[in-house]
Amino acid sequence: MIRKIIPIVAGLALASGLSAQSSQQVDLAREKIQKWVQTRQVISKERTDWKIQKETLLSTKELLEQELADVEEKLAGLSGNESAADARRAELTEEKEGLEAATSSVRDRMADMEVNIKEMSKRFPEAFLQQIDPLLRRIPEDPYRPGRLSVGERLPNIVGIIQAASKFNSTLHLFRETVAHDGLEVQVDVLYWGMGIAYFVDQNSTYAGYKYPTSNGWESEVMVEIAPQVRKVVDMYQRKNPNIEFVEIPVTIN
Repeated sequence: MIRKIIPIVAGLALASGLSAQSSQQVDLAREKIQKWVQTRQVISKERTDWKIQKETLLSTKELLEQELADVEEKLAGLSGNESAADARRAELTEEKEGLEAATSSVRDRMADMEVNIKEMSKRFPEAFLQQIDPLLRRIPEDPYRPGRLSVGERLPNIVGIIQAASKFNSTLHLFRETVAHDGLEVQVDVLYWGMGIAYFVDQNSTYAGYKYPTSNGWESEVMVEIAPQVRKVVDMYQRKNPNIEFVEIPVTIN
C-alpha cells in the first residue's frame, strides 16, 4: 500500500513541477507577446506620427515656397515700380529744369518789356495814361527785382498795356482837354491820330494847333490858321457834318 502511494505522490509532485514550469513559460510568453504588441503599437504610432509630420512638413514646405514666390513676385514688382518711378522722377526733374530755365528767360524778358513800357509811357497821351493807370501801377518799381510778384501776376499787366496801346494807336480818338492860353484856361477838342500826332481846336475855331509826343511828354504848337480845317475834321468825326470830304492839315513827324 505504501509503495503505491509513493509513486502517486511522486507523480503529483512531477505534475506539479511541470505545471509550475508550464505556467512560468506561459507567463513569459504572455509577457513577450505584450511587449511585442506594445512594440508594434509604438512602431505603428511612430509611423503614423511620422506620416502626419511628413504631410505637415510637405504642406508647410509648399506654403513657404508659395509665399516665397509671392514675395519674390512682389519684390520684382516693387523693383519694376521703383525703376518706373525713378524714370518718371528723372523725366519730371528734367521737365522742371526746362520750365525753370524757360521761366527765368521769360522773367528776364518781362523785366525788359516792363522797363520799355515805363519809358514809353512818357510818350503816351494823358487821356490814354488815365485809361491804363491801374495796369501801370502794378508794374514793379524795379522790374529786375519784382519781389514776390510772380510771372503770372505780371504778364497780364504787360499784355493789357500792349493791347490797349495797339488799339489806341490804330484809330482816331477825340478828347476834351483844358489848355492854358493867354493866361486863361481854354476848353479844346483834341483829336489823336493814334500816338503819333494830335490836333486841337476850341469851340469858336479861334485857337488851334497840334501836339506831338516827346520823351518828356506831349508838347503843343499853336497854329491858329489851321483852326477851320481842324474844326471841320472834328465835326466829321462827331458826325455833325454829314458830308465826307478831304481836309488838308499839316503833319509834323519827329
